[in-house]
Amino acid sequence: DIDECAIGSHNCSAAETCYNIQGSFRCLSFECPSNYRKVSDMRCERISCFNYMDCQNTPVRITYYQLNFQTNIVVPAHIFRIGPSPAYAGDNIILTITKGNEEGFFSTRRLNSYTGIVFLQRQVKEPKDFLLDVEMKLWRQGTYTTFLAKIYIFITAHAY
Repeated sequence: DIDECAIGSHNCSAAETCYNIQGSFRCLSFECPSNYRKVSDMRCERISCFNYMDCQNTPVRITYYQLNFQTNIVVPAHIFRIGPSPAYAGDNIILTITKGNEEGFFSTRRLNSYTGIVFLQRQVKEPKDFLLDVEMKLWRQGTYTTFLAKIYIFITAHAY
C-alpha cells in the first residue's frame, strides 16, 4: 500500500482531508452543521439549544471517525466501541444506528450500562464505503444527553 496522503499524490482539495486506505485514498470533508462550532479536526460541539426538547434531542457533540477493514474480516467483528468519558455509576446508554445501515451490515450491542459496540454482522463481499450515524443517548442523573458518532467505514479488497 502506498500512502498517497503522505506523499502528496492525491487530488483532495484544500478543504478536504486525505485519508489513506488499503490500495487507495479518500477525500473527506468535515463540516459542522449550523448551530455547531468546530472544536477540532474531527469534532463539532453544539453552540446552544433553544428549549428543553431541543437540548434533549440534538447532539451535544458530533465526532467523525474513519475505519478501514478488508473484505475478509471475520464476522461478527466488533469495529467500534462507544461510551461516555468519564463514566459514572448510574449512567445508562442507548445506542442507535440512525443512518447508513440500510442494508443491515451493522448492528449495536450494549456491553454494560455505559459501554456499547458497533459490530459488522454480515460479510461485505466487495469493497464498499459506508457512512454510519451512530447516536448514543446518555441517561445521567435524570437527563438525556445525545452524542453523535459519524463513522466512515472503508471496506477494501484484501491483499493476497
